[in-house]
Amino acid sequence: MASTIPLPPRPKRHWFRRFVLLLFGIVIVVSAFAFWRLRAPLPTVSGTERVDGLRAKVEIIRDVDGVPHIRASSEADALYALGYVHAQERLWQMEFQRRVAQGRLSEFAGPETLRADRLLRTVGLARAAQTAWHKLDAGTRALIEAYVAGINGFLATHRGGGLPVEFALLRVSPEPWRGEDVLAWHKAMAWSLSQNWSQELLRVRLSARIGDEAANELMPAYTRNGPIVLPPDAQRGPARTLPVPVQPMTPEPRPPAPGADAKGPALLADLEGLAELAASLPYGPVPGGGSNNWVVSGVRSVTGRPLLANDPHLAGQAPAVWYLAHITGGGLDVIGASLPGTPGILVGHNRHIAWGITAMLADVQDLYVERVNARDQVEYNGAWEQMTIVREVIKVRGEDDVPIRIRVTRHGPIISDALEKPQAALALRWTGLDEDDPTARAFLGVNLASTWAEFVTALAPVHVPTLNFVYADVEGNIGYIGPGAFPVRLNHDGSRPLPGWTSEYDWRGYLHESEWPTSLNPGRGFIVSANNKAVPDSYSFNLGTSWEAPYRAARIIEMLEGSSRLAVEDMARMQRDVRSAQARTVLPFLLRARPLDAASRDGMDRLQEWDGTLSGDSPEAALYEAWYEATVRGLFEDDLGSDLFAEYAPVRYVVAKAVDAIAQAGTTAWCDDVRTPEPETCDTLLGQTLRQAIADMGERQGTANISRWRWDAVNAAQFPHDPFDTVPALRWAFSRTVPRGGDGFTVTPVMPLHNRIFVSSYRQVIDLAALDASRFVIPMGQSGHVWSRRYADLLEKWDKVEYLPMRFTADAVDAALAERLVLEPN
Repeated sequence: MASTIPLPPRPKRHWFRRFVLLLFGIVIVVSAFAFWRLRAPLPTVSGTERVDGLRAKVEIIRDVDGVPHIRASSEADALYALGYVHAQERLWQMEFQRRVAQGRLSEFAGPETLRADRLLRTVGLARAAQTAWHKLDAGTRALIEAYVAGINGFLATHRGGGLPVEFALLRVSPEPWRGEDVLAWHKAMAWSLSQNWSQELLRVRLSARIGDEAANELMPAYTRNGPIVLPPDAQRGPARTLPVPVQPMTPEPRPPAPGADAKGPALLADLEGLAELAASLPYGPVPGGGSNNWVVSGVRSVTGRPLLANDPHLAGQAPAVWYLAHITGGGLDVIGASLPGTPGILVGHNRHIAWGITAMLADVQDLYVERVNARDQVEYNGAWEQMTIVREVIKVRGEDDVPIRIRVTRHGPIISDALEKPQAALALRWTGLDEDDPTARAFLGVNLASTWAEFVTALAPVHVPTLNFVYADVEGNIGYIGPGAFPVRLNHDGSRPLPGWTSEYDWRGYLHESEWPTSLNPGRGFIVSANNKAVPDSYSFNLGTSWEAPYRAARIIEMLEGSSRLAVEDMARMQRDVRSAQARTVLPFLLRARPLDAASRDGMDRLQEWDGTLSGDSPEAALYEAWYEATVRGLFEDDLGSDLFAEYAPVRYVVAKAVDAIAQAGTTAWCDDVRTPEPETCDTLLGQTLRQAIADMGERQGTANISRWRWDAVNAAQFPHDPFDTVPALRWAFSRTVPRGGDGFTVTPVMPLHNRIFVSSYRQVIDLAALDASRFVIPMGQSGHVWSRRYADLLEKWDKVEYLPMRFTADAVDAALAERLVLEPN
C-alpha cells in the first residue's frame, strides 16, 4: 500500500490583497489631493465676501456664459470689483505679464529668459511706467488705485493653495499690486505694437547685402492702389471741435537721412544681434500682429442705425488675452473686452457709443547711432554730454545675480547694450519712453463718453500706441480718429538708423491733435481699417513708412459694397470670411508658370478653377499656400543668402507687399537665380517652384494625391500657455491647438509671425439700434484656471465664429443670471 506524502500548507495571499488595497488607497488619496489642489483656486462666484478697500456693497452677477456684470454705486467701486474679478480668474496671467514688463522672468524661469529680461530692462518699460505714473492726474490715479485695491483685496485672503496652480509649480508668490504695474503692462502692449525699430534693423541689413534700391523694393511702404483708411473724400468732418494750434507744423516728407555709418562692420554686427534677439525671445510682448474694424452707417443697415465690428489680432495664448466684462457704477455702464491687469473696457460699447480699435502702425520709433567715449559721454553738436547710467540687478533662479548697466542718451537707452558683446552704441527713441504719457486717462475717459465730441476729447491724451478708432453712436453717427504722439521729422523719414551726434535728425515735437486723421459721417457710409495705410500721400504729414498689406481691408470693402443693406448676421459672416484677396492678385502671376510634369499641370488646372477661398478642407488652398511660399523662397533667397532670407521671410506682410509689386508688374529681375550661369525667366522659376511646392506639401500631407490634401491639416491656430507650453508633460493640459482655414491675409486670420500664431483675439459685432442684439466672443474661455470648466469652453464657438450674447440691459442680464457674488466692505 502506497504511503501518502502530505502537501505543505498553501501560503496565504493576504499580503498581496493588503498591498493592492494600500496601493489603491494611495491612488485615491493622491487623486483626491490633486483634485482638491486644482479645484481649490477656483473663484467663489456665489454668496457674500467681505473685503478691504471697498467703500460700498458691490454685486457681481455672472451670466450663464460666465460673463460678470458688475453693479456698483460708484466708478471707483466698480473698478475695484473688476480688479477683484480679474484676480479671481486670471491671476497667473497678470503675474506673468507684470514680470515680463519688469524684466523679472528669470527669477522663476532661470537663465533661459535672461536675454529677454536684459532687453526689456534695457528698454526700460518699468522705468517708463514709473515716471508716467507720477505725472498722471490725480483723478486717473485714483481710479487705477481703486482697481489695484481690488486685486490686493483678493490677494489678502488668498494664499498658498488658494492661488492658481502655476504659482505652486513654479514656486512663485504674488506681490501686492501697484499703480505702476498697470502702466507697465500698457507699456509692454505698446511696445509690441510699435516695432518700427526692428524694420530699421532689417532695412539696413538688406541694404548692406543687396544695396539701397533693391532693399527698398523688398520693403515697400505700401502697395499700388491699396485701399486707404481715410481717402481724401473721407477726411475730417463737419463736427470737429478740436482747437487749432497757433503755429501748426506742416513739414513735407523728406528723403531718408544719410546712413549714419550704417554699413560699418561693428554696427552691422549689433544690428544682426538685435534682430536675432528680438525674434527669438521665448516670452514677452510679441511684436507685430494686425486687426480689423469697420463701421457702417444707418444708410447701409437694415435697422437704419450703425453697425460696428472689430476683431483685434494678437498672438494666441492660453488663457485668452482679453476678459469679457460689463461694468456699471457711477457714470460707468460699459461692456466689452477688458485686459487683465488694466482697469476699464478697452473695446466695446456703453449706453450711447461703441468703438473698435486696430493698430495704426505709425512710425513712433527711431534708432540713433551714437558716438560715445570711455567716460560715459556722448557727442552731440560738437560737445560731449554725460549719459545717465542706470544700474539694475537681474535675479536668476539657480544662478548668481546678474548686474546690468544701462546707458541712456538724450535719444533714449542704448539698446545695443542688451547684447552680450555690443560693438557699437545704438540708442532707441520711442514715444513710449516719454516721461509724460497720460494714455491711461484716455481709455478710462472713452468708457464715459456719450457723444462724438466727448469721444474725441477723451482720446486727446492718447500717447502710445497709435491706434485706429472707429466709432458709432445711438444717434446714428459714425466716425474715425487716429490719436497718438506722431513724431514730426525733418530731413528724414524714419526708415533707417540716424546720426545721433547732430540735432539735424532730432524730432521737432509731436503732431498737434487738431491735425490727427479724423472723419465723421463720410459720404460712402462706412469706414474700414485693417492696419492698411491710414491716409493718402496728399496728407500733410508722413505718419509711417510701413503699412500692412492691403488684402484684409480690400476684402472687407468688397463685401460691404456687395450689399445695400447689412444686418448683424452679415457682420458675423464677414468675420468668418476666408476668401483671399491676395490670391486674386498673386495667382494670375503664378499661373504663368511653365509646368514641368503632369502633377504640376494637374495643380495648375485645379487653381484655374479655384475661387481663392482658404477653407480648411480645401486641397487648392494647401497647394496655393505651398506654391506661394516656394515662390517667395525662389525669388529672394538666392540674393539674400539663407541667413538673411530666414530673417526676412517671417515678416510676411512686408514680403507680401514686395510680391504684390512683382505680380502687378508681371516680370522682374528677381526671378533670375544669381547662383546659376544662365538667366531664368519668371515662367521658368514659377514652374520650378510649383514642382517643389507639390513635393513639399505632399510630404507634409502624407500623400502625393492633391485631391486628398486639406489646408487645415497643416494650418492651425495655437494657444500656448506661458510658460508651460515649453514643458511637454504639461503642454497637453494647459495649451490648445485648433486646425483652421484662412491665412495671414484673410479677414479671419491664422497669421504666423516670428515664433507665434496671431489670431482674432476678440470679436464683437455691435448693433446701435438694439444693444442687446450685439454679440462678442474670445478664444479659450473666461477662466485662467486649467481645472475650470470655463478654461476653454469658448474655443469651439470661437473656431466656428459663433458668439455670446452681449447682454447689456438689466432685464437681459437678470434673465440669464447664473451666480451672484456680493462684495461688502470689511
